[in-house]
Amino acid sequence: MQAILSDAKPDPNQRPYKPEPEFNINDLETLKVLADPLRLQIVELCTQAPRTVKQVASVLNLPPTKLYYHIKQLEERALIKVVDTRIVSGIVEKQYQAAAFNYRVDRELFSLTSQAGKEGLNVMLTGLFDDTREDIQKSADADVLDVSPDDDDKPLSRSLLISRTTVKLAPEAAESFYKRLKALVREYADLSTDDEQSFGVLVALYPSTGSAAEGE
Repeated sequence: MQAILSDAKPDPNQRPYKPEPEFNINDLETLKVLADPLRLQIVELCTQAPRTVKQVASVLNLPPTKLYYHIKQLEERALIKVVDTRIVSGIVEKQYQAAAFNYRVDRELFSLTSQAGKEGLNVMLTGLFDDTREDIQKSADADVLDVSPDDDDKPLSRSLLISRTTVKLAPEAAESFYKRLKALVREYADLSTDDEQSFGVLVALYPSTGSAAEGE
C-alpha cells in the first residue's frame, strides 16, 4: 500500500472527521440502502477507520469495480462521508468514514398499521439475517469458525452457538430475562479490544405466538 500511495497528498483544507455517536434512520429508502449485506460490511469497515474504495475492496477480497455503486448509494444517503481526498497518480482518491458509530432505526418505520411499516420490518430482518448468514459462511470458509460436530477437544471459542427455542414465562420473568440478556451483551461489549478475535453476536428475544418447544 505504501507503493500505491507514495505520491498521495492529503487535502490541506480537509479537517479530520469524527463520526457522530448515532445516526437515526427515519425513512424506508435509507433503511433499504443500509440493509444490504455488502453495504453493512462497508459501513462496518468505515466505522473502524477512514478507508478508500481500494482498501475496502482489499479487505472484502472483491474488485473495486463491484463497490462503486454501493459506495455511491451509501454516500447519497449520508450513511458514509468523504473525509479526505488524495491525488494518486493524477487521480483523485477519496477516503470514506461512517457517519456514525451506531445506526438506529426509527420505530415508526415498523408501524404495522401501514404497508410501509410492514415493508420496513421485512427489510430490516432480511438484511440482518442475510448479513449474519454471509458472515458465518465467510468465517467457516476462512477456518476461523469450526462447524464440525462438537467434541471434547474442540474449543468453544471456535464453535457456532445457535439455538431456536420457545419458552413460556410469566411477565415478571420475561422482564428479568430481557434485562439480564441486555446487561450480559453490554458487559462483554465493554471488554472488546481491537487486538482480539472478533465475534458476531445476534440476539433475538420477543413475544411469540408459537407453542413452547419440547426441547432444543
